[in-house]
Amino acid sequence: MMLSSLRYSGSETTTAPLDESERILKKYQKFSELIILHQRKNLHKRALDMLLKQAMKPDSALKGHERTVQYLQHLGREHLSLIFEFSTWVLKVNPEDGLKIFTEDLPEVEGLPRERVLAYLQQNGQDLIIPYLEHVVHEWKDKTVHLHNTLVHHYRQRVQALMADYKDSLPEGQEALAAGREPGDLGELHRKLIALLETSTHYLPQAVLVHFPFDAFFEERAILLGRLGRHEQALAIYTYVICDLAKAELYCERNYDRTKDADRDVFLTMFRILVSPPDASMIGVMVAQLPQPEANPSAALTLLRKHANKLDTLKALQLLPLTTPICEIYQFLEKVLQEKTSRKRRGQVMRSLLYSEHLQVEELMMSHQAHKIVITEENMCPVCVRRRRLTTGMCMHHYQNHSN
Repeated sequence: MMLSSLRYSGSETTTAPLDESERILKKYQKFSELIILHQRKNLHKRALDMLLKQAMKPDSALKGHERTVQYLQHLGREHLSLIFEFSTWVLKVNPEDGLKIFTEDLPEVEGLPRERVLAYLQQNGQDLIIPYLEHVVHEWKDKTVHLHNTLVHHYRQRVQALMADYKDSLPEGQEALAAGREPGDLGELHRKLIALLETSTHYLPQAVLVHFPFDAFFEERAILLGRLGRHEQALAIYTYVICDLAKAELYCERNYDRTKDADRDVFLTMFRILVSPPDASMIGVMVAQLPQPEANPSAALTLLRKHANKLDTLKALQLLPLTTPICEIYQFLEKVLQEKTSRKRRGQVMRSLLYSEHLQVEELMMSHQAHKIVITEENMCPVCVRRRRLTTGMCMHHYQNHSN
């Protein structure tokens, strides 16, 4: 009965003096009701202090942190200092549930200032920064540049630390697995970092690139260089450092854009790198005993045949060695000619259709122009059944003229 009366949402939630109500509720150990009373009176600090005391008592009905988490989730941004003050002990006893104070899908939680929450977690829950930012970026679709940059930085720092332990654990002479294929948390975080760099458009590549070391994170460096439009350097890393032509081709497909000057020749850039490799110093990474890149004409011709419609034909032919047999580029030339013929035919068909439509419009216009309507002062308006009066450039009713 006492609990239901306190929860009643009318204007007369309680008429008893606050101190008297507190005394009675404490006397009978009605702590849940006392917390509700404080909540209704906006005495949130008192309620949270009571929850903290009861949480530490093993025989209390309010034992544990769950009620504190629920209470804090509904306070909202106007009570942010209280949320921070009473979140600290929850984060210490149960970090996973403590994080829910800042990630639960509630309007009050989603409305909390995220950069201030991030700053708080940096002081009180370093291990929770990544899951918090993942929720903000992926679930709430936050586009704040600082948050995306910070998530990239924390992914990199965590991967870098785990990578050092992973390499130390390898037997002598055994090579490390490719990025994202490492075991355990390292592989998972590495995949997340690469995916974020590839898909997010809300971080600043020039701001995060400077924090990546030159002797590691080669695929990440290639992605960031691509975002900066430095396709030649990025493709050189894929081709001669990572040695993965499939990823280099995928990079080209991801960045190719016929409408943009900086991106329309990305396939041609890869073709040029395969035909005439750059100097190792141009690649911009530090790799022990990186050999001077060698031409790969076979891969270049395969790329030529596969993506003929995405390369400038004349420029590509000029890059080929003079000793290249015609039979090696026959399929490429055939595909180019077919594409150009098809494009020409589509243009002719479109021109014929537009000309036909033009003739139809002209015919319709002439048909309308052939009709004329003669209006005299004897004509009656079919709507108001009144005579019209003709003036220079105007036709009006007699009664309108009289009213003027």
